Amino acid sequence: MRVVRTTKRPALLVRGLFGVLAVVSLVLGYLGLEEYLAASTQFAHRPIDLAYYDLQLFVINSGPVTNGGPYPWPLEISRFLTPAITGYALVEAVRLLFAGEIARRRARRRARHIVVCGGSAAARTLATHLRTAGHNVVSIDSARDPDALAAAGLARAARLYACDEETPANIATVLAASLVPRRVRAPLEVHAHVADPELGEALRGDRWRPELEVDFFSLDGVAAKQVVAAEEPDGDQLVVIGLSAFGRALLLELARRACRAGEGPVAVTVVDAEGDAVIAGLHARHPVLADGCVLTVRPFYQPEPGAHLVFVCHDDEERALRDGLNAAATVDSTRGTVIVRMAQLAGVGEMIVQHGQEDRLRFVGVLDMASMYLSERITDSLARAVHRRYLRDQTALGQTQATNGSLAGWDDLPETLRDANRAQAASIEQKLALTGCRMVPSLEEVPFAFEPDEVESLAVTEHERWMSERRSAGWRYGPIRDNQTKVHPDLRPWEDLGEEERQKDRNVVLSLPEILADAGFQIVRKARRTR
Repeated sequence: MRVVRTTKRPALLVRGLFGVLAVVSLVLGYLGLEEYLAASTQFAHRPIDLAYYDLQLFVINSGPVTNGGPYPWPLEISRFLTPAITGYALVEAVRLLFAGEIARRRARRRARHIVVCGGSAAARTLATHLRTAGHNVVSIDSARDPDALAAAGLARAARLYACDEETPANIATVLAASLVPRRVRAPLEVHAHVADPELGEALRGDRWRPELEVDFFSLDGVAAKQVVAAEEPDGDQLVVIGLSAFGRALLLELARRACRAGEGPVAVTVVDAEGDAVIAGLHARHPVLADGCVLTVRPFYQPEPGAHLVFVCHDDEERALRDGLNAAATVDSTRGTVIVRMAQLAGVGEMIVQHGQEDRLRFVGVLDMASMYLSERITDSLARAVHRRYLRDQTALGQTQATNGSLAGWDDLPETLRDANRAQAASIEQKLALTGCRMVPSLEEVPFAFEPDEVESLAVTEHERWMSERRSAGWRYGPIRDNQTKVHPDLRPWEDLGEEERQKDRNVVLSLPEILADAGFQIVRKARRTR
């Protein structure tokens, strides 16, 4: 097992100090021996002899200092200082010798940490993001047996990420995790990477132990959802080059977004030599694709006049870079963008853009994007989804930015309104827990509906959360809303609200499945324990 640790600065300072003291002790010992043995007939006092006697001080076996003195003051200091340095070196050697065992014992005692399993670039990137976010992380190599996971402290861990290169290894890690007894009451969240999102959907369910919350994700699928959410294509002429896992996930996400918007299917040109067969398979497994996209399949890329968004999705990154550069020369000159999938070469792509060699190119690093997305349960991506839903609802009611200043894009929102969206997003997990539900990353939109009594109780919870947030910001009750003086007529108990005001909170609850789906999550009910 490989446990990743961070060396503490105080330890480096102590080691440096003892190194300096060792040098000082050698110098003092040599000078003291030189003075002491200057007239000695018993011991030789050539420079090489003095150096030999000096080194013997470290093992408390130097002949000239065995008769009890008196000695010159440099030698007095050195004969006490050198054994102390030797003792420290022995302690440090023993510590290093047993460092692995010490780390394993600490891991077993550690609680609520995160275990990242796998030697892949994705595992390393994810672990880095988690540590940056302030989490306590134990990184281990691929673990297919329970003992390795137990040695990493999985019995008390909060989360496990299985991110090996090979899907079977990750599934084996999940199976091994299911055999490690829990030593804390809280369930273990298990997130395992699978190359095929459809396999992940098939593996989900109640087949795992109740104390395990198991989810399967695809790095390309998560990144595709993030890309579509960030771009928000609206009326754009779209081209997808390459039906890799990323390309397929991108098509499905474009289709789902079009269906959610309710504005009819979007036209997409697909470029892939085997595109017809792949698209036929996608249509058979995902009816949403036919509802949300009108596809034109071509075996090779031809410049699309007026194309606004071109997604280059090849797994072969050299080919992706080449096709991306070629496509950038043909897209719409006023609003055209070419988005290129990268993993290992993401930095190369960014270097091209930074040096101004191609201003229409944008590179997405799927490892960084997916890892950042997975590193936190609640992120700005969920807050953005909350705001997107608000924009759709208010626009449907006839509101405009002229009548409602909150109807702005996320990047144009004041920080106070962003914080309000973040606060609402942060409360979602708490609401779900009240009804025995949880949110899990998912690329599929699985229908979910709260029970009527759950809607009512969660609406009350949402209203109380909203009132607390507004009051902490200085708002108070008044019969007429006034944003300048922070007065709001809804700042009163649930029992005093009219039916129209109550319905606003119910609508927040009813919109949760769609908001979470937009952000890449689905709601599932926790498995009930059986006696």
